Amino acid sequence: MLRPHHVKAPKGDGALLCEPPLSEAQAHLERNLRKLSDWTADIQGRQVTFLRELARREVLRGANSYLERLGYEPTVDPESQAPLVVTGHQPELFHPGVWVKNFAAASIARESSGVALNLIVDNDIPKSSSLTVPSVEHGALHGKSLDYDLWAGEVPFEDWVVQDTDQFANFGQNVQDLLDPMITDPLIGKTWPLVMEASRDTDRVGLRFSSARRRIEEEFGIQNLEIPLSMVCQTEAFRWFLCHVLAQLPRFVKNHNEALAEYRTLYRIRSKNHPVAGLDHEGDWAEAPFWVWRAEAPRRRPLLVRQNARTMDLKIAGEPEAFARLSLAPDREACCAVEELAKVAAEGIRIRTRALTTTMFARLFLGDLFIHGIGGAKYDELGDEVIRRFFRIEPPRFVTLSMTLWIGHDVDPTLDSRLARNHRRRRDLTYQPERFLADSTDQEIVALRARKAELLRAVPGTRRERVKQYRDLRASTSALSSFLGKDLEATADERVILERKSRENAVAKGRDWSFVMHSEERIRNAIAKVDPRSSAV
Repeated sequence: MLRPHHVKAPKGDGALLCEPPLSEAQAHLERNLRKLSDWTADIQGRQVTFLRELARREVLRGANSYLERLGYEPTVDPESQAPLVVTGHQPELFHPGVWVKNFAAASIARESSGVALNLIVDNDIPKSSSLTVPSVEHGALHGKSLDYDLWAGEVPFEDWVVQDTDQFANFGQNVQDLLDPMITDPLIGKTWPLVMEASRDTDRVGLRFSSARRRIEEEFGIQNLEIPLSMVCQTEAFRWFLCHVLAQLPRFVKNHNEALAEYRTLYRIRSKNHPVAGLDHEGDWAEAPFWVWRAEAPRRRPLLVRQNARTMDLKIAGEPEAFARLSLAPDREACCAVEELAKVAAEGIRIRTRALTTTMFARLFLGDLFIHGIGGAKYDELGDEVIRRFFRIEPPRFVTLSMTLWIGHDVDPTLDSRLARNHRRRRDLTYQPERFLADSTDQEIVALRARKAELLRAVPGTRRERVKQYRDLRASTSALSSFLGKDLEATADERVILERKSRENAVAKGRDWSFVMHSEERIRNAIAKVDPRSSAV
């Protein structure tokens, strides 16, 4: 049963949101382990316990292989039965509130003698090819957008290659020039050379960012495993999960859309695309909760499914013909379909998860404790309800974690109260000018004060009299206010200054600055609140 749960970003420099508290994460991990070990379900011909073991083994092996390509030694035995703490995000240069999840995963895994794994969600689409850089110009702090590459359009991260090598190479220095002298030790100084070093291993923008960020993490004292989600989606265990959802798609669509309708009602959401779009039909074709595209045309499309008597056709939305026919039906084992999907992948057809199925697979079939950010936690309120209905299991608990870290620029804590005082003074000068002219002996002012006082004492009887009283009061007040022109002008000038400073305050208190814009010392100290064993300065 869905219940409202509002999660908000923490306020204040260094403020942390963690639900449940990190001190309770170990207990939730242990409860999840018991729940998942007791879970018995048939996944289209394979027991879920078998698939969980297979998924762990394949993903750990894949993570070792991925990190080996970056020059790291394998760190975990793929046969390890240690608890697996999982988190993930798109391969962006994200803000510290996202990055902190990796350190929390390392800390929880260390406490449980487990393994921390970061999923590089490279099936998503980049929001832009630029970062906003804090900069001081003409004495004022503002954010300036700076491109690191040409925009490649709606290309998933796993297919996004660098478009302008010169612009990309110069980005780090361009950022430092803008930050100087406000931030003397920005992490961009360490990160961008590592990004360029990663160019020897990959031309993918996102994987260059991920490689550099992973090396910074190692310097900070953590060595999490990592794997791109595109690699996870090519494992046998994932194909079993995919086949189960496809074979039972009518029930999944019903569960998904009913839960989505309840979620929107609960939160009074009218948008048909928030938090996700409903799963639809096109004639005989049903929309599945997965993306699909061709390697030579990397634009994500919904995966469409048509169920035949004992087989199933798969199609990319917008294309006229099916790209595959699987030996799959609701009451049929998926062993043949799993092999057929492997051949489809070899032909350059990419089937990838959407947001809900990403964490559904990660939480149910792969990990033992998942760490979400705020956005992911909101999605998985819906995801939890779909899990309850479709898999008929109470979902394993996840941790919601985020942090707010300001850029370190001076912030005026008195500004809000000064703006409020300015606003009150302007109102009083405009609507109660007699208070500021009480000692004046000017005959005109004395007469106007007396007239306004007389009007305020009057008790008009008719509507016409009340309208006349209002107009006379407004005229008397305006006449009195005209004697305070210099005070009103000074108040207006002060407000212009305060509003400019308020805009600077808002910039300085922003939480969305990329971690590479932050002072290394400040970010180390902030992260140490989550993982005390990381290298705080």
